[in-house]
Formats: sequence, structure tokens, C-alpha cells
Amino acid sequence: MLLGLLLSGCAAAGTAARDANRAAYSAYLRGLMLERASRLPAALDAYRLALDHDRRSAILHVHMGSTYLKLGQMDKALQAFQHALEIEPSQPDALRWVAMLYTSQGQIDEAVTAYERLLQLQPDDAFIMSTLADLYVLQGTLPRAIEVYHQLIAENGSTSQLHFNLGVLHGRLGQFDEAIAELSRALELSPDSIDIRVALGLTYELDGRFDQAAAHYEDAVRLDPFNPRLYHHAARAHLNGKHYAEAAANYQAVLDLNPRELDAVMGLVRVWLAQNRFDEAARFLARQLQDGGEQPELYVALGIVYREAQQAEEAMRAFERAIDRRDDYAQAHFYLAAQLDQLGHREDARASLQRTLELDPDHPDALNYLGYLDAEEGRNLDEARQLIERALELDPENGAYLDSLGWVHFKLGQIDQAIAYLERAAQALETDPVIFDHLGEAYLKRNDLEQARHAWERALELDQDQIAIKEKLERLQPTQGAGTTP
Repeated sequence: MLLGLLLSGCAAAGTAARDANRAAYSAYLRGLMLERASRLPAALDAYRLALDHDRRSAILHVHMGSTYLKLGQMDKALQAFQHALEIEPSQPDALRWVAMLYTSQGQIDEAVTAYERLLQLQPDDAFIMSTLADLYVLQGTLPRAIEVYHQLIAENGSTSQLHFNLGVLHGRLGQFDEAIAELSRALELSPDSIDIRVALGLTYELDGRFDQAAAHYEDAVRLDPFNPRLYHHAARAHLNGKHYAEAAANYQAVLDLNPRELDAVMGLVRVWLAQNRFDEAARFLARQLQDGGEQPELYVALGIVYREAQQAEEAMRAFERAIDRRDDYAQAHFYLAAQLDQLGHREDARASLQRTLELDPDHPDALNYLGYLDAEEGRNLDEARQLIERALELDPENGAYLDSLGWVHFKLGQIDQAIAYLERAAQALETDPVIFDHLGEAYLKRNDLEQARHAWERALELDQDQIAIKEKLERLQPTQGAGTTP
């Protein structure tokens, strides 16, 4: 408005108006010179004088805001820019400053609104589009970010970074085919990029395509053969794909770079466990304990090996040694509890679980296990339910926890709630015979004999050695199950 009034001429304004405009313009020019000379308080005074003569000048409010920014007075700067937008809603400098201020202050929704208005004014501005895409990601509106990246590609052409960003976003949405297509395009544009190869590997892994994942990780290893992270990725993919020799070779490569690297030690043990090579795993861990010091993590790993090898007493002693070396090791107490329970020392197991929760109150497995022990014995059922509900808050779709909560409701006589949770557990863990046994008991309690039969038959399919299940099915006479449910 300021320059418009000055240029409107004598015919459009009276003498008083001309004098006010001259005064405003003079103060405005003085403010510009003072601002450029870094005499910021004096510049503010000059801009205020200009505003006294011309309150409706958006550009004056913008310069006031930029000066406040240089003085570090963010709140006053934001107010000045907002005044400018009240006068001229599409003032681009004010919008840009407001958008950047909101972004710096973490006010993402407000920043998005400002940048969207800017994009309407400047639809070809690549910086605005790129910033808006980033803000959409922070906001969690990933489909809108994808739209903006496609617009950027359409307006400015393909770049490796844009296709990489699109691939990552599609991956986060579970759209793995689209993610792989975009990441593959990014790799065509940057064939030596390790990050793109790792992103492709991760995407293939998430899609359950472990051989393709491993191939990309191996390519990344060839580009950077001294990067242990890449060997870990490759080993994990090979292990998930049941290519045990290749997995072991990658973990060994990490150990060649760093013989005491604990994650690689554990990875190699996992490979041997997957092949039931328990003696080899135990000997390897014994050497590690001898050569690298008696780390409690190694004793826990040794305990797991003994447990899988059905050597219960040795497993218990290994977990106890881990605790001897570090009493505040919550996971060691948890493993010891499970081992004690297996050996029939239930009260000792309960004490170890309570110790686990003293050290880690949000240990979901310990919360669930302690609650389940009480449910099995029909004691402290309300407290047991609360423990398991806390575990589910930490891991809402965990099938084992859903089973435990269903079993507590069963013991409380709340059969409909029990069945609801047990059915969810059966969907989450389709290969667990215990869940189907519990489900059969709940259906039987509701007198739904045919459904009980189906549940127990499924449990027997999963574990044919369950004598108790066979006896339950025998007690269900053929005529009992027929016609019970429509």
C-alpha cells in the first residue's frame, strides 16, 4: 500500500495525504538503511514511525518482523508477519517467514497450512514443494507427501533422491511393490549408492522375499567390505531365508573385523540354534567366555543353547552365572524364571519374575508370564488380569498375551470375553496348540461342543503327542457334537 499511495499522484490524494505518504516513505527508507547497517533497534524505530503514517502497509509489517527475527525476538516477529497477512493474506514474504517460524517451533500443522498457501501462489517452486513433502511426513500424512514428490518429479524431472524418498514412503505404508519400483529407479540413477541397496534389502525383507534382500545386501558389502552393519543385514536375510552357511559366513566376517563383537557372536549362535547344532554353539560360547571375559550376555546365550538342547539344569546354572556377574540384568532374571518354572520350582520362578519387574517395570514378557502363572493356579485373578493388560498395552497384538488374558477371563467365569480374546490369539498364533486347547475349554464351558471339538482337533494336529487333548476328544461323544451349532 505504501508505494501504491506514493505513485498515485497529486490528483488522487490531498496535500495532507501526500505529506503523510512522504513521511512514511522517508521513514521506511531510513529503516531499510539502518537494518542493512545492522542498527536494528534504530531500524525498528524508523519502521514504527512509518507505520504511524501508514498502518495498512503489509510490507512495513514484514520488515518489522524480519528485524525482530534478527534480534531473536521470535514471538514479536511472528506477530508482525501475522499483521501483514491480516492486511494482505497472500503476501508471499510474510507467508514464507510464518511458514519457516512455525516449522522451527515444531508447529507442523500451522506450517503445513502456510506452505500450502504459498504453493498456491507459487505452484512451480521446488523448495516449497520439497519442504511441504517433508512436513507431510512429519505430520504423518504420507499419501499427501507421495503426491507432492510425484509433482516434483513431473515439474523438475527424476532424481535419485526423489525416487528414494518415494520408495521409503511406500514402504512405510506397506506398499512394497511400489516401494521396490521407486527404489529400483533410484538405484538406476545412483548405481553405487549403498543406502539405496540397503533400503531395497529392507523392503524385500519386510515383504518376506529374503533371497532378493540378501542379494542387495551382498552388493552393498562388495561396495563397502569393511562395514560391519552391511554384513549384519546380509546375515539376517540369509538366516531368515534358511541359507545357514551364507548367514554364518557373514557373521564370521564381522568377527574377523572385530572378534569381540557381541551382536555377531549372538548371530552366529542363532544360526547354529536354527540347525540344532547345540554342541557347536556351546563350544563357541565357552571359547568366547574364556577369551573375552565372562560377559553376562554370553552366559544368557549359553543358557538359551542349553535350554533348546533340553539340558534344563545346565541352562539354569548358566542364567544364574549371568546374574552372579550382573544382578541388575532383568532379562537374565526373566530367563531364569522360565527355566525354574520348567523345572517345577514355581515359587522360585514367581520370585524371579517379580525381580525382573523390579528392574524393568515395563517388561511385557514378565508381566504376561507372572499373570499367566496366577491364572493357571486360579489365584490373584484380578491382579493377574491387570498384569496381562499392561503387557498388552505394550504389545497389543501379541498372541501369547491375548491367550493369557483370555485364560484369565475363563478362570473368572467370563466366558464370552475369554472366547473373544482366545479367538484373536488363535488368529495371531495359528501354530500354538495351547491356545487351541484353551479355546476348546472355553467353547465347552459355553456348551458349544462342535466348536470345542474343532479347537481340540486343531490342537492335536499341531501336537499329536498331547494325550490330554486326545482324552478330551474321547469324552466328547460323537452325538454330543452333532447339531449343537446351526
